[in-house]
Amino acid sequence: MSREYCCITKVYNFSAGHRLYFKHASDEENLRIFGKCTNLKGHGHDYYLEVNITGDIDSETGMITDLCELDNLVNGVIEGLDHKRLDMEVPFFQDCPPSGENILNYLWIRIKPLIRIGNLHHLKLWETRNNYFECFEEGL
Repeated sequence: MSREYCCITKVYNFSAGHRLYFKHASDEENLRIFGKCTNLKGHGHDYYLEVNITGDIDSETGMITDLCELDNLVNGVIEGLDHKRLDMEVPFFQDCPPSGENILNYLWIRIKPLIRIGNLHHLKLWETRNNYFECFEEGL
């Protein structure tokens, strides 16, 4: 027997700068690995984050989750990245380059435990209009 599968996706945005590099690597090696993204002065992006929540429709509200609560928790997480130089100002990125994949991982591990109603199903982080990263749990 089939069961309804409902979801909501909300979009959030933030701006941040970064430089991709390995501290232990030479300038030449960083240039080979990261190309122009290893520029000493860094560069920035206007990121768009799609947050997809799945769950049952509440019979009282008719919604999967409380959208105001979702906005508050997601905005609280991205506030720590907004208008920051990620590789210099965010401790998480002291040990790993702030690549799109690592930024998305940062967001996933901070947002997922905060979701009280519904389930975090999928995140998509747009770095440019041609470039995005996705994260979801396997088996869902």
